[in-house]
Amino acid sequence: MNSRPSPPRYPVESMLMAAVVIWAANYPLSKYGLSGLGVFLFNGLRFVVASLFLVLVFLRRFQWMPVARTDWMKLLGIGVLANIIYQAAFVAGLNLTTSGNAAVLLSTSPLWTLLFDARINKQPISAGMISGMGMSLCGVVLIIVASEQELELGKAAFAGDLICLGAAALSGLTNNLQRPFLIRYGVPQLSLILILIGAVGLMIIAVPSAVHTPWLTVHWSFYAAVLASGAFSIAIGSLFWNRGIKELGPGRAANFNNLIPVLALVISYLFLGEKLYFTQFVGAAITIAGVWYARRSWNSL
Repeated sequence: MNSRPSPPRYPVESMLMAAVVIWAANYPLSKYGLSGLGVFLFNGLRFVVASLFLVLVFLRRFQWMPVARTDWMKLLGIGVLANIIYQAAFVAGLNLTTSGNAAVLLSTSPLWTLLFDARINKQPISAGMISGMGMSLCGVVLIIVASEQELELGKAAFAGDLICLGAAALSGLTNNLQRPFLIRYGVPQLSLILILIGAVGLMIIAVPSAVHTPWLTVHWSFYAAVLASGAFSIAIGSLFWNRGIKELGPGRAANFNNLIPVLALVISYLFLGEKLYFTQFVGAAITIAGVWYARRSWNSL
């Protein structure tokens, strides 16, 4: 049995909760930004904003640690997987299937993270962890179904479903792949490297959209959405989330992901006036109970 004292979890869990709140609030914000700038341009610009924000933070507070030559290609691969291919898969899958299908399938990301954590990092998985994660996923599905988002079957939808499922698995994989580098180079430096890679790749993809965008006639509020989403959702959210992965491990951190639909539900009700149904409250309660039960199982190991 390992006698080494465990790091304090509550401050790190608070950072994970802050990231979850930021990402939940980012849903309506991004939806608005996408309507004015389009998918590819909005995505690319917010990664550029996040990169500039992290560069300023890093220069003021941290010192660059030299990266080993053998690690650069690995980091490039992780950055491409996490911030370019994942983003492209998410957009492509959502375009082919319904928002309801996509939301359900992307919600499996914590389960994929847990499975990859066991495989890559040799972390034990108890029955309680699986039960808690499964319970929270059922709650998420209940929230989505009760929200009257359309669920659909068909050839195009099936292809989109497979892409969304692949994106969820990719998210779980990259959460695990980056952990050793977070320990080696620290959260701020690794976050900056990966987001810079994403910014370059996504802006290259966005070039055709940028050429045809009437920049001077775009309303200022869409640029404000880019700034807010880039600084908070991408930059600050990534710093908090990567800290959680580093300290608690990918599996424990990913479990907090299931709270995003619950908080997005509350935020949409408070600020967008969207309807809430009793079944959604039940789903939210099941999700929270599942997260609590999985966390309790982890803490007992």
